[in-house]
Amino acid sequence: MRLRFLLPAVCGLLPARGLPAQAVEAPDAIYVNARIWTGDSLAPAAQALAVRDGRLVRVGYDAEVRAMAGASTRVVDLGGRRVVPGFIDAHWHLPTASRADLVGAGTVQEIVKRLQRWASRLPKGAWVVGRGWTPSDFPQNAAHKRYLDDAFPNQPVLITDRDGHQSLANSVALRLARVAAATTDPAQGVIERGAGGEPTGLLKESASGLVSRLVPPPTRADIARRIHEETQAAASFGITMVHEASRRAPSGDVFEVLADAAKADTMRLRWYVSVPFDPNATRAQLARYVQLTRQYTGPWLRYGIAKGMLDGTVDAQTAAMLEPYANTDATGLPFWPASTLNRGVVRYDSAGLQVELHAIGDKAVRMALDAYAAARRANGARDSRHRVEHIEVPSPRDLPRFRQLGVIASTQAIFATPDVTTLTNYAPLLGPTRAALSNNFKQFDDAGARQAFGSDYPVFPMDVIRGIYTAVTRMTPEGTPKGGWYPAGRISVEAALRHYTRDAAYAGFMEKDAGMLRAGYLADFVVLSEDLLAVPPEQLLRVQVVRTVVGGREAYVR
Repeated sequence: MRLRFLLPAVCGLLPARGLPAQAVEAPDAIYVNARIWTGDSLAPAAQALAVRDGRLVRVGYDAEVRAMAGASTRVVDLGGRRVVPGFIDAHWHLPTASRADLVGAGTVQEIVKRLQRWASRLPKGAWVVGRGWTPSDFPQNAAHKRYLDDAFPNQPVLITDRDGHQSLANSVALRLARVAAATTDPAQGVIERGAGGEPTGLLKESASGLVSRLVPPPTRADIARRIHEETQAAASFGITMVHEASRRAPSGDVFEVLADAAKADTMRLRWYVSVPFDPNATRAQLARYVQLTRQYTGPWLRYGIAKGMLDGTVDAQTAAMLEPYANTDATGLPFWPASTLNRGVVRYDSAGLQVELHAIGDKAVRMALDAYAAARRANGARDSRHRVEHIEVPSPRDLPRFRQLGVIASTQAIFATPDVTTLTNYAPLLGPTRAALSNNFKQFDDAGARQAFGSDYPVFPMDVIRGIYTAVTRMTPEGTPKGGWYPAGRISVEAALRHYTRDAAYAGFMEKDAGMLRAGYLADFVVLSEDLLAVPPEQLLRVQVVRTVVGGREAYVR
């Protein structure tokens, strides 16, 4: 059976009839003695890989691949380890600023402790910034400036939540930004207020910008250092490609550092970078975005996708919902009227650009799908592969529309983690009916949707193995709750692997080059410490990445 699957791939790699075998150029490297999950339905298993000029030239049995080696070919014995295609994080953000890490703080006291430790390294009076808190870190799930004022009475502080959709500022920061009781809410934003309209310090969505605009931006050297650090970390998790979803304008330091690295051929992983989606973009802006798709064609740096925001998050109660949140009349905060959104999507689609829309609540998800349907009516059907990002709480009625419209379901496996915030803030806000269907990845597979996995880093860790573990078990890393949180949403390890490889490659128009281990494809693959297809699901977290190869380059070796 195995031979029957492998023969098409092997036969297609033999020298043309009549040519001597030695006429075929020897590979740069061969990797042998492995258990390879190729992701290729025509040849799902193999033992060895041959690499030349950054691509795979053969995927097959040990003996045939070893026979290709020349005098200068590097031979790597993988000791029977499991090999899979390089992981693709289909929703990832580049953090450019250094700030205190507040992830997992758990209490106000721990938040303050971490901020004080961070501030001790800064010049006197400098801005103290951090990211990663969640509502459950505060008493009664209510963040308030008073928790920061006592510790920092004379220094501005601004800390962003884990999701990046709300920030907490202390009184000094609010005063510097001139945010007071008389300040009106900005468009697409909310200033939370207490008695007499006095700001509590909690700023939701665009209101965060009232204060964050005062924080000094990172230097170009800072950005270059962060890119080096973050891509090094990504390689250690087996990530070989990221879909960068930060919707920065294609100018400035980040753009130039990436462009310079691509030109110098010094990248550690592949980038598919978004530009802003703005329904009111000018013709000149759209022309510029189209020009980027022609200028940067890869394989290390590509453009062609536009990122837009339709709503906020459940934890901030700004995700746009069809029905109110539990125990409240609030239904969230849609950022655009449907008519404006539809007009914008039609324009971007007409220009040949892929669109990805952040939509978490069921109302926002429906608006996104309606906009893509409007583009199809206006411009005709094409292979646009528009995407909806996150889709945490979709209406079951809308699930079949993903396949019907050819829309990618861009989801984040690790979002199904049933941590304290999920159980004490997120799920109660949704109520049991909607919570049971939230971050349910099986429902997309069952509906026949093309589902691409990402992490939304730095919202959550970019640890792919942890993402697979979460999608398969729906438990915390500590193994709770036993049996998983709403276990009907669990998927298999192989399904999760597909979403992190083949499906994510398809979502970025790279399915002919990446996402599988097949001759002619890019030599992007990961070597694992154990066989994650054989390890019991509850023990998946013991699997580690031991080697990451990107375009034949060893980006990480443990």
